[in-house]
Order: sequence, then structure tokens, then C-alpha cells
Amino acid sequence: MSSRPARAADRVFDLGRNIAGWPEITVSAPAGTEVRVYPAESLKDGHAFQSISNVGGPLWDSYTTRDTRSATWHPTFSYHGFRYLELRGLPDGAKVTVRGKVLRTDNASAGTFTSSDPLINGIHGLIRGAVEGNMMSVLTDCPSREKLGWLEQDQLVFPAPAANYDMQAQLRKIVRDMADAQTAEGLIPSTVPEYTSLPGAYRNDSNWGGAFVLVPWQLYTTYGDADTLRTYYPRMRRYAAFLQTQVTGGILDYGLGDWFTPDRTFPRAVAGTYGYWRVVDALARISTVLDDDAAAADYRRKADTAARALAAKYYDAATGTFAAGGQGAEALALDMGAYPEGEKDRLLAHFLGAVETAGHHLLLGEISLPAAFRVLSEAGRDDVVQRIATRTTSPSYGYQVAAGNTTLGESWDGGPGQSQNHFMLGAIDSWFTSRVAGIAQTPRSVGYAELLIDPAVEGDLTSASGSYRTPYGPARTDWARAGDRFRLTVEVPAGSTAEIHVPTGDGHVTAPKGARPVRSTTTEAVYAVGSGHWTFGSTL
Repeated sequence: MSSRPARAADRVFDLGRNIAGWPEITVSAPAGTEVRVYPAESLKDGHAFQSISNVGGPLWDSYTTRDTRSATWHPTFSYHGFRYLELRGLPDGAKVTVRGKVLRTDNASAGTFTSSDPLINGIHGLIRGAVEGNMMSVLTDCPSREKLGWLEQDQLVFPAPAANYDMQAQLRKIVRDMADAQTAEGLIPSTVPEYTSLPGAYRNDSNWGGAFVLVPWQLYTTYGDADTLRTYYPRMRRYAAFLQTQVTGGILDYGLGDWFTPDRTFPRAVAGTYGYWRVVDALARISTVLDDDAAAADYRRKADTAARALAAKYYDAATGTFAAGGQGAEALALDMGAYPEGEKDRLLAHFLGAVETAGHHLLLGEISLPAAFRVLSEAGRDDVVQRIATRTTSPSYGYQVAAGNTTLGESWDGGPGQSQNHFMLGAIDSWFTSRVAGIAQTPRSVGYAELLIDPAVEGDLTSASGSYRTPYGPARTDWARAGDRFRLTVEVPAGSTAEIHVPTGDGHVTAPKGARPVRSTTTEAVYAVGSGHWTFGSTL
């Protein structure tokens, strides 16, 4: 740690990384000296800069010395988000040192990831750090401001926290919190527990309240947790019925839109209807799991009606665009199938062109961001995601790494005008683990009973490795390429199986004994294996 005098009797410390926790001081000064400690995520003119985004700022902790002996103190009834600490009130000759004590929920680490690209590793570090900084009694939006449990990130970015930490118990608790907060009308407020009641769309948005349906579904698919589905199924249905009262002709034109998007042409109804569609689409699946076939068919009809209604309202057959061609709107349309039959390829081509025209920068918000990555990967365009991941000019993840940030910011540039410790834009981390490291599960699998190992070998990446502690045990991958030679090593836990995709350029693969060939194309060979340690080789 190093101190840097800012003005008489003030000292500024840089802890080296942004954290959530307690500022701890050890001070030796005359009795009765009041020391004020100002936490901040950034500096301005050499001083702690809490900015207008710090609701209630300025804020500080205060400690008064008892005598001249050295004493160590930290607050115990509050915590802050900070990288810098400015100490005011220290007289000349006073001695002081500072520490940052990290606080977070004690969720066990569940996964690892690394690659040959330091920039991608840096982005992964930003996102993991932001998850840690907001992993408290609830999953908060940020540790420097209101610290509320905004729900949209719990479902939109679910794969990122779950790939890094064991989230099952905490998310079950958060689902219970949502049930406790549900109103008599069926509404799920956007922040839970609802410590403060927010106005209008800030309290009622389908992408926020929809977490009450989507998080239990994700708990089921990720951990095999059917109990949460059964317990809250009637209340989930009540929430869907509440949303239905706001739907007209399949469209829900209410809510916050594609939150924080720079695209001012984005229609609010697209995000609102997308959130509603995800709720009824998930309920169709949940009803099927719970053997409520009549409800499943009804929810499927509602989902299909919503997708068709958006297509009819916003798809332009003359240009092959959706909602004026904005990236976010087109990503959502592609994700939910809101386009006329036979028009998917045209819409996808326009979306890809828009991303390329923007220099592989994403000009969209947090609602459409996960959809954009899903659409690109499902279209076989992981090369585009790799280019997005490796931009270093704003707006991009790489810009924040290059700027020296250590946690992911609320805005795309990660600047000091907003929180610098948000995980709401962290959806790309699931691409790192499921596509670059290649650890996922097949569409028919629940609880990682059948792994899908399909690494995306793109750009100038020469290696990547990852691990994930599934309900069956740790799954691991490690791949490397040197010239045209490729090697993939996979560890499949006992009790599960795996579908392994090996990239190849000439169709020839060196497979271990026991690996059963399933199919092959000009670019890959697919094998089925059981538990154990497997190594494959190929020529790219």
C-alpha cells in the first residue's frame, strides 16, 4: 500500500483493486483525534470521488482515538464498495496504515477458467470480481450505492455466477424472498426484499419480476432442483396471470426497455414482450416437467402468440430488419423467434452486419446482451463473439481492462460516473466457460447428467482450460493448438456422460479407446463417452 498526500492532513490510499467490504485503519494519533474515512471507487483531482451515483453521498466512517496508543478499527454495521480510501483529520506526525477487508457470502468456488489471451482472462477477472462484490445476503446491483436486490441480473446473467460459485442455496433463498414479496395482485417487485417501494416501471418490469419463474427453471436445469419448481409453481402461475392483465394482442408495452442501451430507437414494447415471452415459455417447460399438460399447452400458445405479434408489428419484410434494425431489438427477435417463417437468415444477416459495421462493438443494453451471445453461438458465429471480446476501444469489455478496472462497471466504458462494481453486463463470462473452455450440457440434459464439450477455437487463441463442479463432481477441459495440431483433454465425472466435439480440418481424429463415434462433418467429429479421462487429437 502507498499513501499520497492530497492536501494538508488528508491522505489517499490505493488498495490496488475494487472490493466490497470494510475499510480498516490502524492509527496512532493524539487522544481525541477524529479520523474520517471516505471510501471511493475512483479519484478526481487526487481526492476520493463518490460522484452523484453514490446515493446519499458524501458518505464516510468516523473513528475517534482514545489515546496515543496505536489502535485498529473498522465499521461493523455497514460496508462499502471501494478501491481508494481518503483519510481526513490526521494531524502532522500521525501514523496510519489501511487495509481493505473483503466481505461476501461464503459460497464455495465452483469453477475455473483461463486462456492464452491475457485480455480475455482480464475480462473474466472483472466479472468474477463483480460477482464477488455483489454476493451478499442478496445479489446486489452494486456495493457503493443502494445495495438492493435487483432481480433481472439473477436470471439474465445466471450462468456467470453459477459457473464461478455454488449458487444453489443462495438462489433458493432469493426465490423464497420473491415469494414473500409477491403482492395480492401477483406482482413481483423489481427489488427483493422490497426495502423501498419504487415508482411505476421501476417496480414492475417483466424482465425483473420474471426472475421468479426463470431462476427456479435455471435451478432445475443446472442443479436438478425440482423441489423449488413444485413449491412455487402456483405462485409463478399467479405472476404470469398478473402479467397477462398488461398484455394486449400478445404485446406487453410496459417496462424499462433494454436497460441502459445507447440505442434511443429501441421500442419499449420489444423488451416488455420479450420478458413476458420468457416467463410463459419457461412456464410451458415447467408445466411439462410437473405433468400439467393442459397448462403447458396454454403457456405455449401464449408464447407463440407473443412472438407472432412482435413479428407482425416490427418486422420489415422489405429490408429484412426488425424494429428499425437496432442490435438489441434484433437480438431479442432472433432469440425468441419473432420473425416470419423463412426470414431468420435475412434477419440474422442484418444483425451480423450491424455488429460488424459498429466495429464489433455492442450497442445494446443488459436485457438483449445475453440473447446476442446466444444468437451468435447458435448460428455458429463464435468468431464474431471472439472479436467482440477482444475490442479495447469503448464501448467494450476490453476497454475496462485496458483502463485498469478490476471489477466490471455499470456502464460499457466502466467510468467513474456510474458504479464500477456491477455484474449486470457480465453475460460474456458464460461464453468463456461454455464455449471457449467448452463445458456445457446438452439441451436434453438436467443437472449436467450429459455434458456437452464443444470448445470454440477462434481467433488467435492457442489454449484454454476450465473446470466446473457439477452435481456429479468436477468436469474439466484443457485444449491447446500448435500450428495445425490440436489436442483436447476432458475429465467426465462418475455417473455422467459426455458428448464431445473435436474440431478437425481433414476429418482425421485420434480418439481414445472407448470413445464411440456419433457423427462427423468437414469441420468436427463428435464422440460419446462415459466417465473418465479422455484425450483427443486432430489436425486443424
